[in-house]
Amino acid sequence: MTPVFKEIKNGKARIISFFAKKARGMMARFIIQNRIENIDDILAFDFGGYRYNDSLSIPFQPVFTRAQA
Repeated sequence: MTPVFKEIKNGKARIISFFAKKARGMMARFIIQNRIENIDDILAFDFGGYRYNDSLSIPFQPVFTRAQA
């Protein structure tokens, strides 16, 4: 499984490496603190303004998006 973190600005979703790196750290913390063992439970991740985006996701590559200011 490879989660992807994207910022939405002007209606377009883009990966911004600086923010994606911070989001990966937040997700790691989320997994450890919640003792996640089931892959589907990762989809509940909602830190830093990120939410699971089903329309951009593909199997084993969930996409999490947030609005960029």
